[in-house]
Amino acid sequence: MHRAFGLTHEIFSYNLELPNEEGTRLSAEFVAFLNMKVETTALSIKHIAQMHCVNGKYFADLYRNKLSGYAEWCKNELCCGFYFNGANIGPYMSLDETCLSNGEVWTFLTNKDGHGGRGTLAAAIPGTKSDEIISILVGAMGKSLRRRVREVTCDLSPSMMLIAAEVFYNAHVVNDRFHVQQVYNEAVDEIRVDIRRKLIAEDNSRDKSEPPVTYSNGETMRQILARSKHTLMMAQNKWTDTQRHRANILFKYYPILKAAYSLAMELRKIFNAKISPTKAMGRMNKWYEKVMALGNNNFRSVIKTFRNHAPTILNYFRRRATNASAEAFNSKVKIFRSQMRGVRDRDFFIFRLVKLYA
Repeated sequence: MHRAFGLTHEIFSYNLELPNEEGTRLSAEFVAFLNMKVETTALSIKHIAQMHCVNGKYFADLYRNKLSGYAEWCKNELCCGFYFNGANIGPYMSLDETCLSNGEVWTFLTNKDGHGGRGTLAAAIPGTKSDEIISILVGAMGKSLRRRVREVTCDLSPSMMLIAAEVFYNAHVVNDRFHVQQVYNEAVDEIRVDIRRKLIAEDNSRDKSEPPVTYSNGETMRQILARSKHTLMMAQNKWTDTQRHRANILFKYYPILKAAYSLAMELRKIFNAKISPTKAMGRMNKWYEKVMALGNNNFRSVIKTFRNHAPTILNYFRRRATNASAEAFNSKVKIFRSQMRGVRDRDFFIFRLVKLYA
């Protein structure tokens, strides 16, 4: 019996013992169909084979050792320990790092124009050391290819920013706006946590015979603080009635949190505004002065971030580009890794990524 959807064609020479049909052979057309599914579907090879009533273990061995050309690819493409495809270098690129397994971090260079499909992955390099990655990318690309890139987005990692600036010297380096906002949101949350710690210390020393003070929503201040973490990250128009009531109590007794939250929303409005980098710089300077005026030590990281990265933060307003495409690609890699039940063979995992996204 041939499993080629009723078609009678040349029989592939490799015999597979199927679960219920010992000695069944697969036609060349059906093997080609399975091969295509493996190279376009982010699932384990065993799972894809089993979906089409084929013994998964045997087809996985067949694909790896005979069909895929994996051994030849390792000699030609991964012989130096990294992968690079110059055809996927475009004007708008993203740079980010991803953990594959056991703490092993790889740096991925992706093309925004690939939209997360084929043509996305341009380079996969082990490690995050800037000197090594710069040397690899400069050696792999000529000056004309490097000049083709106009913009590179990345997070606030000094290593990623240095790589982008050194390799793509003709491009604007853009810090992802959401990472910038995250730095400020973390500072606001640190204020909330500090207040709650003080309340816990006070509660530990008070007379336990007296009941704790509850507020108009029926919660203690410790409970209000514990349940307000996500509320302080959201816009007011997305609050529920419960969250709004809780926030009003919190802001009444702790004005510093109200002021910090207002500045978080102001920063969001600046990033949402469709303005030029020059106008954005004026608004950012005013916002920065307000943060300085708060005089809270928790904002030291925010102040340091804006001092060190102001030009690359303002580059966002040129095209309003974010690093969302790289984050989405990282999510696909992690989901694929979970589908594979972890990365047992690193090189073969990179090979599957290349087939899917490069």
